[in-house]
Amino acid sequence: MREQKRFDEALALLEHLFAEFERESEPSRSRHFILMVEFQALAEDYAPARRSLSAIRAEQAARALAGDLYRGAGDGKEDSFPRLTRFSLVVEIDRILGDTRPTYELFARLDAAQPAFARRYAGLALPAVVEAGDFNLADRYRRDPLAMLGEVNRNARSMPLFPPSGQAPRVAAELMNLTRDVQLAMAVLRGQGKQAEAVDLRRALLDGLEAAEVRALAERELDASGTINRELVERSMARETS
Repeated sequence: MREQKRFDEALALLEHLFAEFERESEPSRSRHFILMVEFQALAEDYAPARRSLSAIRAEQAARALAGDLYRGAGDGKEDSFPRLTRFSLVVEIDRILGDTRPTYELFARLDAAQPAFARRYAGLALPAVVEAGDFNLADRYRRDPLAMLGEVNRNARSMPLFPPSGQAPRVAAELMNLTRDVQLAMAVLRGQGKQAEAVDLRRALLDGLEAAEVRALAERELDASGTINRELVERSMARETS
């Protein structure tokens, strides 16, 4: 329907499927993924879809704040396999709509009302918290930014930074996560007026990376976020066209 420009029908179907999804006792992650991909594509072309997502976001936030943290019609408790959370859906909708403020506002309230839950899912919230300028809240939840440094070095000794086609770029992915943690921590330190500590943290990361190739890529990522991802995409496209 979307491809045929029948946007109103496509939106009605997506809203129906979303409501149906919420009634399931154990909602499927794969169905959620497909549903949100379709919602995002429709939202790019059809303003009412964006308004629908905004309304869904508001409802999910309200239910989370009322203590209904997990999606679906289950018992509302986390089990051995992590369930889909209403908070993660708010984060995802914010990404689609290009507005991180609702993520920050919801997390700040969950911090007070559901601290154990907030601790568990803080990683999803931290970029929005930093963007909102709440550096003290971010500082409370951020982890050791260099925690993954040893693992990156160990894997870089035995794995290529950019492996051949068919192999997962594990080192590059881990480096992306490591530099992201450092960038967030640097932003928090700068926001707290600790400029020298932010500079020292950057230096500690670069000095701690053993492989020159890995260090150079980390430096580029620190200077321009998204560099590693663009490099991976460009290399993948080059392989496909060669």
